[in-house]
Amino acid sequence: MVKTVFLGIDLGGTNTKVALVDQEGTILERSIIPTRAMRKAEEVVKDIASEAIKLRKRFEERGFKVQAAGIGIPGLIDWEKGICLLLPNFPNKWRNVPIREWLEKELSLPVAVINDVRAITLAEKRFGAGKDVQSLVMVAIGTGIGGGVVLDGDLYIGKDGGAGEFGHITVEPNGVRCGCGNRGCLEAYSSGPAMVAQALRALVQQNDTLIRDMVGDDLSRVNPKVVAEAAQKGDRVATEIIERAGFYIGQALSCICLVVNPEMIVIGGGVAQAGELLFKSIEQGLRERLFMVPVDTIQFVPAQLGMDAGAVGTATWAKERLEKGVIG
Repeated sequence: MVKTVFLGIDLGGTNTKVALVDQEGTILERSIIPTRAMRKAEEVVKDIASEAIKLRKRFEERGFKVQAAGIGIPGLIDWEKGICLLLPNFPNKWRNVPIREWLEKELSLPVAVINDVRAITLAEKRFGAGKDVQSLVMVAIGTGIGGGVVLDGDLYIGKDGGAGEFGHITVEPNGVRCGCGNRGCLEAYSSGPAMVAQALRALVQQNDTLIRDMVGDDLSRVNPKVVAEAAQKGDRVATEIIERAGFYIGQALSCICLVVNPEMIVIGGGVAQAGELLFKSIEQGLRERLFMVPVDTIQFVPAQLGMDAGAVGTATWAKERLEKGVIG
C-alpha cells in the first residue's frame, strides 16, 4: 500500500529544514542545510530543491508517494500567487521572488507558500497545544515577533495573508523606531534583539548585573539566553528586562483578545525559553489591560512542537491546500 507524505520546508536566515511529513503530522525524516542567505535567491532555492529531491527519491523508492510541498517564509508573501514580497532579515531582501514557481519547476510538485509563523500556528492547532480547541492565538517570540490566529478550527490568514503580524502592534505611541518604519511596535520592545539592546545599555551604563560576569568583556556574547539565565539567578537588571518585555506582550495580547476572544493563547519561539518569569509577566500585562473579556477563561500554554513545528506546519498547509484544490 502506497503511503502519502508531504514535503515541509522551513526557510531560515541561518539554516533551512527540509522534512518528509505524514498525514498525522509525524516527521519521517528531516535534513538541515545551511541557507547561506548572502547568495542570490535562485541559488538558495536550487539548494533547497536539491535536498528535497534527495529525500523524495529515498522515500519513493520505499513505496511512499510525495503529493505536494509547502514552504514557510520568514517575511511578507503573496500567498495566493506564491511570491515572496520581502524578507527583511535576509541580506538581499528577496523582493518579489516567485518562489512557488521556482520550486514547482525544480520539484515537479504542487507547492504552497505560507508565512513561517502562520505555519507554526497551523501545526500547533492540528497536532500540538491547540488540537482540542476551536480558537487560539499563537505568539512566537524570537528575532522578531510573529503570530497566527485560528478561528472555528481553521487557520485565519486574512485577505493578504497578514493576519498575525502581532509584532507590529503599537505598544508605545511615538516610541522607538521599529525596523518596519513605524514607531513603538511590540517587536521593538519585546523581541530577542530588543532584550539584548536593553542588556547592552545596562552594561554601558555600568549597572551592577550578573550579565557582565557571564560575558566578560565580550559584549557580542550577550543574547536572550544569557539574559534569561541571569534572571533565573535573581539578577535585577535581567529580571526587569524580561518583565518589561512580557508586560508589553501582554498589553498587545489584550488588544488581540478583544478582537478574537480566543479559547487559548500559545506562546512559542526561542525567547519563550526564558520560562516562567516571562509567562508570568505576559499574563500580568494581559490582566492589567484586559477587562471586557474574562482572562480566567483563556488557556495560557507554551507551544508543544518545538523546532519541528515549522516543517510540520508547512507540510500540513500543502496537504490542506491540495485537498481544497487550491494547488495541484
